[in-house]
Amino acid sequence: MRYAVDLGNSAAKAALLDGAVVRLPAPADPRDAVAWARIAAELIETIRADAKRAAETATLRIASVVPAGAEALRTAAANAAIAAEFVTVGDVPLELALTPPVQIGIDRLLAAWLAYTEYGAPSQRGAIAVTLGTALTITCVDRSGRLLGGAIAPSPVLASRALANGAAALPLVAIYDESPDLAGPIGANTTEALGAGILRGARGALTALIAESAGEMTRRDPGAPTPAVVLSGGAALAGWCATITADHRNAEYVLRAINSLPATVRA
Repeated sequence: MRYAVDLGNSAAKAALLDGAVVRLPAPADPRDAVAWARIAAELIETIRADAKRAAETATLRIASVVPAGAEALRTAAANAAIAAEFVTVGDVPLELALTPPVQIGIDRLLAAWLAYTEYGAPSQRGAIAVTLGTALTITCVDRSGRLLGGAIAPSPVLASRALANGAAALPLVAIYDESPDLAGPIGANTTEALGAGILRGARGALTALIAESAGEMTRRDPGAPTPAVVLSGGAALAGWCATITADHRNAEYVLRAINSLPATVRA
């Protein structure tokens, strides 16, 4: 039985046979090979136990944007005699209008492909895939199925770190960017003001980028219907982005995309 695995800068995730998702926090430093080795070992043990309960043989289909995590999982899988396939750009059936075409995160590409396949193509329109993780990304596919490109912005968590590192008097605040709650816009102290500004600033940036991207797609293809919008990633259901208009929201959309790919990808 093939298990979909999504290795990102925020978390390592795997879809289990009963539909549950195991999610392990990624290291604070995505280049930390030792920490990734521990995470990979735990992920492999969880998958082995799940497959054993179902009397299945586990294989892995992996999408990774973290080289250290990919290498750690490759090694852990080999040590456990579990076959592992890594999804590459060439495995995703979308035409790429990028320069150069191979330079795109596999998570962005998978989300864009599935958003277009499920919500764009059936109604002969394009799609805008929004991924909400360590980075906030927008990836645009036109109605003919051509990936045009997009935009990348810092997540609320990264914005919090940047403000703390760049301003002597500002503290590092804990931003729970996946929380369904959202505090008021007027903070009564510095910590509350940072939370209000960071989360609402991210929402405003995304709202503007989606609108402007849709406008640019229409400019390039006059008469095209308004593209579908799909929100994915850990914060897809969070309170701070709840007012963003979307056709679909799914925190585990990349895992779904991995499982929806054609049967064979590269080892």
